[in-house]
Amino acid sequence: MISVYNSLEDFNAVRNQLHARLQHPFLMRYIDTPVVDEEKLLLLYSILKSANLHIEHIQHYALTIMLVQIALDTHEKVSDKLDAEAGESHKRRQLTVLAGDYYSGLYYYLLAENHDISLIRALAQGIKEINEQKIRLYQQSDRSVAAVVRSVEIIESSLLQKTCEFFNVPDWNAFSSVVLARKRIAGEYKQYEQHGHAPIFAAWKRILASATEENVHLLYKTYMQETMQQLQNWTVQYAQWTQALKLLEK
Repeated sequence: MISVYNSLEDFNAVRNQLHARLQHPFLMRYIDTPVVDEEKLLLLYSILKSANLHIEHIQHYALTIMLVQIALDTHEKVSDKLDAEAGESHKRRQLTVLAGDYYSGLYYYLLAENHDISLIRALAQGIKEINEQKIRLYQQSDRSVAAVVRSVEIIESSLLQKTCEFFNVPDWNAFSSVVLARKRIAGEYKQYEQHGHAPIFAAWKRILASATEENVHLLYKTYMQETMQQLQNWTVQYAQWTQALKLLEK
């Protein structure tokens, strides 16, 4: 397989186009600019590039699918802050919800304009799966550590998995799932170390009722080691991915 990262010029064009779409003048007066997960965008770009799509189609699909992701992230941000920031202005919260709806509406508009009805259906199934797994995670209904990890994988990668299936690019499916779950769990581990609480680790501690703090830290380190070995077993994808990350850091 030829590397999809011979040049990141096209990726940068996609990224710039996405940032431009997110800059709604009125919303930006009151809410923070949405954070674009560049690693997730890079994986999405990799999937679409591997599908041998024309650059214009890559830009179109990368933009629309990331708009869905950002809409989901924006709505989740409001839910996370409702209790934690009781003093936050009602107007600011309303506008953040509106921003999520705006990004979601843009996604539907762009795909419908291009008559991509089948892709809308596929992504709608992905959104359904994400929301179901968020409920499982935050209600701590999973009964094993592996089930929690699987919930995180679906939450973080379901849209990309649906993209892989739709464009028949299976080589990146499982790889993307592990990469993104690993990133989410590593991020929550930092939160857990700093504040003593994070949703994933709260679920793990409930499952491991008699576990000590040392056991929880050991479980995290074991997970990170095992998943790194897993990623390295996907030889082609891992080599291309590490190359892309280095280019992205420049």
